[in-house]
Amino acid sequence: MLPTARKLSFSEVPVVDLAPAWTGPEGRRKVADAIADAAGRVGFFYIINHRISDEDIAAIFRTAQDFHELPMDKKMEVSLKLNNHAQGYLNGMTKGNDKTINENLQEAFQIRRPLPPDDPGILAGKPLHGVIPWPPAMPDLKPRMMAYYDKIDALGYEMLDLFELSLDFEPGTLKASFKKDMNSLRLLHYPTQRPDEPGIHLGARAHTDTNAFTILAQDSNGGLEVRNRDGEFVAVPPIAGSLVVNVGEVLKVWTDGVYSSAVHRVINRSGNERYSIPFFMYPSYDALIQPLIKNPDPSNIAPEDLPTSFPRDKPFIYGELKSYNTARIMPRKSEAKTETAS
Repeated sequence: MLPTARKLSFSEVPVVDLAPAWTGPEGRRKVADAIADAAGRVGFFYIINHRISDEDIAAIFRTAQDFHELPMDKKMEVSLKLNNHAQGYLNGMTKGNDKTINENLQEAFQIRRPLPPDDPGILAGKPLHGVIPWPPAMPDLKPRMMAYYDKIDALGYEMLDLFELSLDFEPGTLKASFKKDMNSLRLLHYPTQRPDEPGIHLGARAHTDTNAFTILAQDSNGGLEVRNRDGEFVAVPPIAGSLVVNVGEVLKVWTDGVYSSAVHRVINRSGNERYSIPFFMYPSYDALIQPLIKNPDPSNIAPEDLPTSFPRDKPFIYGELKSYNTARIMPRKSEAKTETAS
């Protein structure tokens, strides 16, 4: 049987109204305090009045559906198995080099902001860099994705400013780790799952996000589930007009565990095809990540018990650890022959 999840109480995953943040310093302080409470208690929260229009969100969901309805051979022409920078199409039931995890059912098309071919990271062959493989079968995918990317990216940096304020950091403290825009937009598709399935493979297995934070648009079908401090998974159903924000491992490290990087998974129990659009705020490849404050209550830290958990006890270069985790969970060019042979 599929794992179960309890229905949400909104005190567990709160709703943060961003409207006051657009009115001035007093309103920003109010919103920042609400974010601090949600990020510390839960690590997940809804945001409303975020200034991304319903039309923009509907358009990116149409884009996701149009892409995923392409024939498989057309999607595989831009498979991320053909590169080492984790951009392009990820088909379902695949994984990287970690033999201890089960494959996800989800399929995705993912990009970062396009970099020029002469970008130093591309020329140096650094992981996480590389030219986006746009699908020839869908020539309008780039303008459609980038129209949404530009708007959600702007919201991401506004949220970064609010996270800074929520921690009473000087303006720019966190933004200093975002010298190059390496943020990522992903178009996800989840097949349906029957209640009597054994649950070995889920839409997305339990994990934490290995970035600073994520802004998620989810369709009306539901499926997102968050693990609370009692180890119980709680369903996070869609709220009309809202986006979901969750704390990632980097923000957890910056706050020495004061902000929780909550474990979450996706199980599509709806009986319908499910789509979701996450946007990941990634620090620059060369950013040094370490705690910026000391946790005053080290006994009150959410469990750090997954392979995606980042260490708080030693500084690390973000791109190095991110590349390691990406290789664990996603196939790439150097592993394609091995996977085919097996």
